Amino acid sequence: MPIPEPNQKDNFIPSQVAEIEDDKDIELQPFLISFAKYNYRMCEVQELKGNKAKKSLRDLIKIGKDFFSYEDLCKKGGINNIPVRYEGEYKKLFKGLHPDVEMFEHKIQENGRIFYYINDPEKIFCIIAIRENHLETKKQRK
Repeated sequence: MPIPEPNQKDNFIPSQVAEIEDDKDIELQPFLISFAKYNYRMCEVQELKGNKAKKSLRDLIKIGKDFFSYEDLCKKGGINNIPVRYEGEYKKLFKGLHPDVEMFEHKIQENGRIFYYINDPEKIFCIIAIRENHLETKKQRK
């Protein structure tokens, strides 16, 4: 592609040269949603009752359209970022993940949950599991 010549009478740089179009500018892109680390054994999507399936989809659309950084996620609200610890029944969610992953849960109505982590530098919202019911944290064994 030839380099455009400056317009001599107006003495300005042509717009093709002045603006560098980078359609991959990460600051302008919302989060991408990934199911690459989805834990099918913990999945309960098919068991979502009532409006939980619709609410889950709406929340995922919101993440993929309205959030451009982890700070957005915290400031704009609507998506919970409740830390999940590697203990009890929650250990099953961490299977196959890097040990340093910080997992969070988002509440879907009362008991439903979306478990996820964020790859912030690459702006990827990684879904681990979508569940009808939360996991037990204090099971009493006899």
